[in-house]
Amino acid sequence: MKKILVIALLISSVFANANFDKNFQKTIKEVADIEIEVQFKKELKSFPAFFVIGKTKGGDLFPVISNKNGDYFFGLSNVMHLDEKDSSMIRSELNKAQTQKNKQDKVVLDKLFSSFSDNDYLFLEGNSKNLPTQIVVSDPDCPYCRKHLDEIEDTLKVANVKYIFAPVHEGDAFVKSQLIMDEAKNLKSTKDKIKVMKKYYKDIELSKKQLGTNTSQIDKNAKKIFESGVIRGVPFVYEVE
Repeated sequence: MKKILVIALLISSVFANANFDKNFQKTIKEVADIEIEVQFKKELKSFPAFFVIGKTKGGDLFPVISNKNGDYFFGLSNVMHLDEKDSSMIRSELNKAQTQKNKQDKVVLDKLFSSFSDNDYLFLEGNSKNLPTQIVVSDPDCPYCRKHLDEIEDTLKVANVKYIFAPVHEGDAFVKSQLIMDEAKNLKSTKDKIKVMKKYYKDIELSKKQLGTNTSQIDKNAKKIFESGVIRGVPFVYEVE
């Protein structure tokens, strides 16, 4: 009878482990409403559980500690008492996963930004020659984008900047973005371009004529940027190599 019980327990354990990914994905979906795939899992030595790195469809990493059935999990915490081997393994695997994610994101971003024409960008020339270039995805109604623009003079000391507008706010933000592009397209001076931007990077009431501006360029660019799955918020700054 004992042998039968042991065999039954072993079969149950193998079956549970085989279904771990499915159970874990279901649990994450139910609790966090996120669809993930299991990129890495390894049993811990500190206590009976798995360290798991999940990956969302958008490429975000989701590291947690899970029970062996995959139906319960909790996030990593500094107060956890893990032995050195577990801590070292977790650090190593997270670094590997992040490095791989960065490589994959770079491929997507290089392809995305190269798909836009020069007319889709507002180019701000840096203060000296042979500077690297930053691409900034921005929104005139975003408070963090406004703060970023307030500091643009410091950025131009170390880089050229190519702005592309992809508002996360509705209505006026798209109009303001298009007005900036329309008014700045024939300007040569970086100082004058920044002046135009700062005119619209604030809470202002647009005229009826301005509200009738065709924003199809901004609409198209924003749709393409956010459908990439890599960029989810603004300001987004990308260093071009």
